[in-house]
Amino acid sequence: MKSLIYVLVVVSLVVAISGCTSDIWATNKTYSGNGITFTYPGAWESDLNKSVTMPAGSVSKAIVGSSDEILDISTVSGQNLTSDSLQQVINDVMTDFKNKGFGSEKNITVDGATATMITSQKADSDGFYTTYVAWVKNNTIYYATYLTKSNSTANLEKVLSTFKTT
Repeated sequence: MKSLIYVLVVVSLVVAISGCTSDIWATNKTYSGNGITFTYPGAWESDLNKSVTMPAGSVSKAIVGSSDEILDISTVSGQNLTSDSLQQVINDVMTDFKNKGFGSEKNITVDGATATMITSQKADSDGFYTTYVAWVKNNTIYYATYLTKSNSTANLEKVLSTFKTT
């Protein structure tokens, strides 16, 4: 009888603790517009009234997030430039970020293209770490700016794994 009570107490604690955690991916939303589509956590909102610093000449395509995470997807058109020239632009920008104290680059795949990702090593005055991801697709530079207070890129990478140009 005592072992049954012990098992019930342990099971009750496990259930109670698991109910206290929140999974922002428990439900998902899909952004579809401006020539792009991607899935993001259901706990995030779209069309946030937030300001994200973007490179000159870029056009914001989507902004989603929460009070602790913000993701902006932008593009820079590469008219009359080759994919190699556009990639060189990305390489130069990432070198500039490294020179400004960002960490080392990491390559990930976004929409079948190799993307370069780099994350700040220190939080800004608002407590956000910044990650930039850039890749070339259809003669266009896609540029993701991700701000997070946790300095983890797991949610960003999960969102970008679903990213498609339409």
